[in-house]
Amino acid sequence: MLHLLVLAAAFALAAAQGIAEWQKPLPQPPGAANCGRGRKAVHIGSSFSFLMNGDWRYYFTDYFPSDWHCDRGEVTQLHLGVLDDITNRIAPIIHDPYSKGPPKAPKNQQSSLMVTIPLDTEASGPLVLEPEPGWKLFHHMDTSIDILWTSTRQPGRGLNVTSISVSKGVSVSASTGPISLALHTPYIRLPHDVYDFMAKFTSPQPFDMGRGMESVDLVSCNSTSSFPTINLDLEGGAQQILVKPAQYVLHVSQSLGGPFTGKCVLLVKRGGDLEIGYAALRGKTAWLDWANARTGFQA
Repeated sequence: MLHLLVLAAAFALAAAQGIAEWQKPLPQPPGAANCGRGRKAVHIGSSFSFLMNGDWRYYFTDYFPSDWHCDRGEVTQLHLGVLDDITNRIAPIIHDPYSKGPPKAPKNQQSSLMVTIPLDTEASGPLVLEPEPGWKLFHHMDTSIDILWTSTRQPGRGLNVTSISVSKGVSVSASTGPISLALHTPYIRLPHDVYDFMAKFTSPQPFDMGRGMESVDLVSCNSTSSFPTINLDLEGGAQQILVKPAQYVLHVSQSLGGPFTGKCVLLVKRGGDLEIGYAALRGKTAWLDWANARTGFQA
């Protein structure tokens, strides 16, 4: 009996250590080639890469907004605030000194950020600065992609999502107000009734993280094909973002490590402040267009 208690205690300790490792992002030494990117002038055509870390969040591998990020080898999280920082660092327009009239003060260029969230957890995502969404940095990019636009005073914030629904034969929906992108988290937060309807199909099993942390909901990897679709209605229902199970269920690969390796995690949460985590964009591209005060999504 004592032997069994010792084994149980050892397993609990190992699990606690695994969770502690999962909580802490892995630092990545920037190296001489990348150190300095972000503090120097960012320009139209600049591109950056980000990767998913063991805590299921994305971190830039080549953007360091301050000296201490570089000195300590700390990677920068993909976050709307960081994207604001990037656009604020774009080199200002210097007016032609030979032009007529009094000289004008330099002004910051308006820009568009194109960010692609990969569906593959091991793939890196690109972020590209463009002068406007019609400009294509890479010639191989598919120019036939349709973009769903919604007006936003600040790109990514206050999206005009009028309702959220979950559909599986029948659907349950709830009216909403303005909702923001939350690129720093994978989770899509749904109204209570909508989440409860989804839970009937997904049967999430909570995994207690301890220390007052929010639980992680595990689902059957073999049942995802029968899971419902999440519909985000934009502009009064004139446009829709469809989020499929392959996007909102994370199959934790070996490379991510931690106690959830090989398991499937539901990237949807119940209640709280409604927000759209990056799970809604997995496998798609979004445009944050400061030049035209709008946000776009790949249809």
